[in-house]
Amino acid sequence: MAAVRAMFSASFGGVSQIGGMLRKLVPLTLVSLGWVVAFSVRRINVGLEGQILAGGTLATLVGLHVAGMPAVIQIAAVSFVGAIGGLAWAGVAAWLWARRNVNEIISTLLLNFVMIQIVSWLVNGPLEEPTHTLGQTGPISPSARWPMIEALRTRWDIVLVPIGVAVIYVLLTRTRLGFRMRATGSNNRFAAYSGLRTVRVSVLAMIISGGLAGLAGASLISSNPAGNMGENFSANFGFEGIAVALLARNHPIGCLPAAVLFAVLRQGGSLMEAQAGISSGLVLVTQGLVIGIVAASNFYVSRYRRRRIDATGQATRRTAAVPAREAIES
Repeated sequence: MAAVRAMFSASFGGVSQIGGMLRKLVPLTLVSLGWVVAFSVRRINVGLEGQILAGGTLATLVGLHVAGMPAVIQIAAVSFVGAIGGLAWAGVAAWLWARRNVNEIISTLLLNFVMIQIVSWLVNGPLEEPTHTLGQTGPISPSARWPMIEALRTRWDIVLVPIGVAVIYVLLTRTRLGFRMRATGSNNRFAAYSGLRTVRVSVLAMIISGGLAGLAGASLISSNPAGNMGENFSANFGFEGIAVALLARNHPIGCLPAAVLFAVLRQGGSLMEAQAGISSGLVLVTQGLVIGIVAASNFYVSRYRRRRIDATGQATRRTAAVPAREAIES
């Protein structure tokens, strides 16, 4: 209970704590939405971490050179090119899958390591700040950063959360493209037989997924108080976002409360260790337990449903057999 109190105090104990939790909520939600879009066509995009890095890198490049333009245009440009960066990096894996039949799990995973090395080279080389001692870039233009919401001690990039959830929900459930994605994911062969270009739909879903991760990367840069890019600015959000989506049962709206839970766990880990004397590694254990429980519940629910279907089928067969038996006896 001491650990739980410390965790909730670190997330909801004051305005600063709420602001810190909300800052973590943004990338977790966007990345989880990216996973949901890719999984709607049954593509496994485990390269979200690399796509965050790609988006943040392009956002930094633009943010360093847009000074003098109106602030709204600077923020929009940084966010847009961040999405383009993630989209393009996911597009590499999508092209390899569509044209060369390369398994997207392998390609997206390995592309993470490629992007990690590119970012490391950039922040310790061409883009390193003038002193060449910190292993990070110089700050982007102050006008290219999201403005602060003083009442919550967070930045306006928080608006990306409800907008992203609403857009992806409408996309998947109320549009033709969403129908094609769901049809492709439900039965790829039947969708192809009915005339859908399933490969094109799957590639499109992959690059949208990468675009959301790239937008998360741009948000991490433009909401950073220092406004610079370091080697590990992605902070493992790419992999935690997958866990958020799994907890949400791959539903866009469910991603929001699941992301809040993971943001609370991440925000409260350090204070839990300081106040309750419990290692912050318990946060990772808790995340793993949550995913394990969700996976187990899916297994038992599907097993229970199969038993009900079997029982109903047997009852129907027995009922249908009674008139036949009576007719034979008569």
